[in-house]
Amino acid sequence: MHFHFLLSDPHGDIELSAEDLNQPFLISPAEPHPFLTLADYFGALQSFVLQADGDVLRTALKKQGLQAEISLSDISGVIIRSEKHGAFYHIASVEIVGLGENVKFALTTALSESARTSLGEEYVILQQLSEIAPDFIPKIYCKESVKCKTDSGSEEFLIVLGEWLDGYHEWHASDDPESGDRIIHLWDYANGYRFLSDEESYEMLSQVAYILTYYYDQISFCQIYPWHHGAGDFVVKAEPEALSVKLITARQYEPLVQFDLAEEADRLVAAIHFLLNLGLRIRLDRLDGVGGPAWFGAFAVHAAVAGFFTGLAATQKNDRLTIGPVAEFLEIMQSFDTREIYDMYESLLEIYAEEDQDDFRLIQEKLTDHAAELHETLQGFSLKKS
Repeated sequence: MHFHFLLSDPHGDIELSAEDLNQPFLISPAEPHPFLTLADYFGALQSFVLQADGDVLRTALKKQGLQAEISLSDISGVIIRSEKHGAFYHIASVEIVGLGENVKFALTTALSESARTSLGEEYVILQQLSEIAPDFIPKIYCKESVKCKTDSGSEEFLIVLGEWLDGYHEWHASDDPESGDRIIHLWDYANGYRFLSDEESYEMLSQVAYILTYYYDQISFCQIYPWHHGAGDFVVKAEPEALSVKLITARQYEPLVQFDLAEEADRLVAAIHFLLNLGLRIRLDRLDGVGGPAWFGAFAVHAAVAGFFTGLAATQKNDRLTIGPVAEFLEIMQSFDTREIYDMYESLLEIYAEEDQDDFRLIQEKLTDHAAELHETLQGFSLKKS
């Protein structure tokens, strides 16, 4: 079996020479590891793939509905691509060659103690979310620790094997060089970067709101939070005939605002806070993924409200709608004037201030207009007749 190590790039895979592999492994995009090299990183991924004579691969293939009765000798080659080095996790893909058709998986790797703890927690949360609805997140197959020993010391990687979302891409706010408008830039490595149309942007953010709402637990108030477009938490497959969004990470699943008793009044107040937070945070991104805070226009609020109420209605199908009829909740939201909406953000502002000061300053600057735009959107919104 031959292992092939590559670096993914928008302009095509980059072959890694022995000199490249001897470069320091990056703990984060700007921080080299004191002694691990890129070769050590790829070696850890190779060890993971080979663990227990291929049991890791057999388990993943079986869960994908593919052949599970294989031996390592059936595999002619393995291509491992370093896809992304993030602040906490490192993303690679592993492509298995020689089984009739190439099969690709995702490898998420954590190195620091805090990152390993977070990845272990995310693994549990994604399994929990999969029991609620498996279609909005990638399938997760297994997690294992791999020790990497060198002459200079040893480290331990935690690696999670999951579904590779073929055709799904990261996206971020960007300024159109022709119009100057703040629009969404799709990072499509295969077909080239492009700007999404207004219709695609609306549909994408509406699906983001739908997914977050569907996973919101109306009894315990547990929700996916924090989430941020700037971190690439949602990816999109934008094809001519359809658009599909997936959530690829879930750092926490717990209440955002604490209440003493989960009674009916608490459920309503918690749901109101959920919608307020959703309607605001869906507007936040990082310019071009790495720049300063970026703010989407009012279309994002329209998309958030539409996705929220569609997602809320969908929870009725599996008896998870506990805040009362959707139409009544809409009436409650429509009863608030702009000032009341603005004032209800007070408890959330305390949370925002603790999370990110740059985002918080932008929120403070935009909140008055945002409250008016959310009020206007709610007043003009009506439920679709089923």
